[in-house]
Amino acid sequence: MALALQDQDESYSGVERAAILVMYLERTLAKALLDQMTDEEVRKVGMAMAAIDRVDAPDIERIVGEFVKELYEVALMPRTGPEFVNKVLPELLEAERRETILPILRRRVNTEFADFITNRPPEAVAAIMADEHPQTQAVALALMGPENAARVMRLMSEEVKGEVTVRMARLKRVPGELIDDVTSAIISALGRDDDFLEVGGVDKTARMLGQLAKTENDRILEVVADEDNPLAERLRRRMVLFGDLMTLTNRGIQTLLKQVDRDDLILSLKGGSPAEIDRFLENVSSRAAEDIREEMEIMGPVPKSRTRSAQERIVATALKLAEEGAIYLAIGASDDEDE
Repeated sequence: MALALQDQDESYSGVERAAILVMYLERTLAKALLDQMTDEEVRKVGMAMAAIDRVDAPDIERIVGEFVKELYEVALMPRTGPEFVNKVLPELLEAERRETILPILRRRVNTEFADFITNRPPEAVAAIMADEHPQTQAVALALMGPENAARVMRLMSEEVKGEVTVRMARLKRVPGELIDDVTSAIISALGRDDDFLEVGGVDKTARMLGQLAKTENDRILEVVADEDNPLAERLRRRMVLFGDLMTLTNRGIQTLLKQVDRDDLILSLKGGSPAEIDRFLENVSSRAAEDIREEMEIMGPVPKSRTRSAQERIVATALKLAEEGAIYLAIGASDDEDE
């Protein structure tokens, strides 16, 4: 690469300029330059180096300047200031300066926190931040970048959104120590990429509610509905799963089948297990069971969202029949069960 400078300076040949660079560049960079050369080029540079007597300062400055331009193009060194501050500058500073100056500089160029949040579920970030003071929330949102902040803020309550927005807008200067505390706390709470466990969520929460007495989960869902009615409806729909209908008696399944749409039944069974398919089809005539199996086979692959929606509609019908006393669905605890 350095040999390509041959036509830019009439005072020295390309090999001589390469030799001057190796002699006058910092050793680490000089080594990186030599690593880019073939054995033959290194031999020629060494021979030219041995023949050089003295180089004037203006010549050194010009040759190094030309080299830096070439160096930028082949990316032997960081191309941006932030890259240099993060990757190179620490090696150039003494230990004391690294401790006192680098943290200040890195806060201004570091995107580690924003990158970290980008790779985390916004639901997890919002949950971690929910217990923080609004000012801390505002600082964290300001540091994670506009796109990340928008993803997280969508999951906040309307009241919190307004207060945090006001605080973000009023932020001007924040102590560096506070920035470090906020980002470190959130990063620590969210953990590493390989340190995640699936907890909570609509499905697991709904299953928990389904184990409670009906009067109790009704009270809980009323409270949830006051804050987030769509969420309450999702929880209500998923408290009982399609597989739970296997606990129905044959008479219960037959009563249910009289109330469900045939297309919903076929879609539901399309997404069901072999045991669930058999359990339902043993409660219809052999001809009807054969027809349903043929339609399921002809239907081909079906998006999971469609089968799940159909199953939820059948479960909703079953819950309605259970409330009316038409069928018995063994879910939850007894209303008079001791807590």
